[in-house]
Amino acid sequence: MSLLEIEGMVKYYPAGGFTCGRRQVVRAVDGVNLAVAPGEVLGLVGESGCGKSTLGRLAVGLEEPTAGCVRFLGREISSRSGKELRAARRHFQIIFQDPTASLDPRWPVGSLIAEPLLNYRVGTKADRARRVGELMELVGLEPLHAGSYPHELSGGQRQRVSIARALALNPSLIVCDEPVSSLDVSIRAQILNLLRDLKESMGLAYLFISHDLAAVSYLSDRVAVMYLGKIVEVIRTGQLLKDARHPYTRTLLAAVPGASPGRGLPPAPLAGDPPDPRNPPAGCRFHPRCPEAAEVCRRKEPTLAAIAEEHQVACHFGG
Repeated sequence: MSLLEIEGMVKYYPAGGFTCGRRQVVRAVDGVNLAVAPGEVLGLVGESGCGKSTLGRLAVGLEEPTAGCVRFLGREISSRSGKELRAARRHFQIIFQDPTASLDPRWPVGSLIAEPLLNYRVGTKADRARRVGELMELVGLEPLHAGSYPHELSGGQRQRVSIARALALNPSLIVCDEPVSSLDVSIRAQILNLLRDLKESMGLAYLFISHDLAAVSYLSDRVAVMYLGKIVEVIRTGQLLKDARHPYTRTLLAAVPGASPGRGLPPAPLAGDPPDPRNPPAGCRFHPRCPEAAEVCRRKEPTLAAIAEEHQVACHFGG
């Protein structure tokens, strides 16, 4: 059984203006199916604005879907509210991109990490204090940091606080929403190594969201590539360099320093900007920027289909 299942997920946001008498909507997520197995890291990669962060928030119930459902260990959570959703939420957590925005500046580190324990009435005050100390040690924070405020810490230390807080209730799944993109390169590597070590030692599963394919490849077992609200390819990380089929995936790979992917990558970086999500193009949404587009790509939308074991692609010429 999958730990997390996302089925037929759709999320539209109202947008200003009307088209043909209908109110415009931003199609942030538009029919996504994904699953994460226990202990697996599924990387979700794509350009800014493709809908990957929205999908992460939908996965943990921070957004209500327009359509579709989320199941955790086989039980639907997207339709729950109140006590039922609260009970389920202790088993999955989220780490946000910017710890400066996600950590309350009025609270010291010890209180921030203890907050989930207090919210769920876990243990006594002494138990919570011990747990906070354990979590701080686990993520590489010093005991003296317990009394510090977020603004007194470095960016890497603040993200370690966010990780410790996410671990407080011993979740099975953590959604990591661009957890290293706001950090310096050297600190980024430290946080990625920490996440990998925690995954191995605690048996965690991650939905790891990033625009950085190199970071996703380093941490993930499988990679899902997202473009303009849709998944265009899902592939084992070990097969990514030699077997990627979608032109968008191969273009992302071409931008990774040191990568040597096969199958004739496009020689130039991806041209142009993504289309307006309020008015996505007909057919394949990638065709206006695709160096391999043909007439069928402009007319008919490709479906995400299996072409090999654990490899799916949405491309008319990807098989």
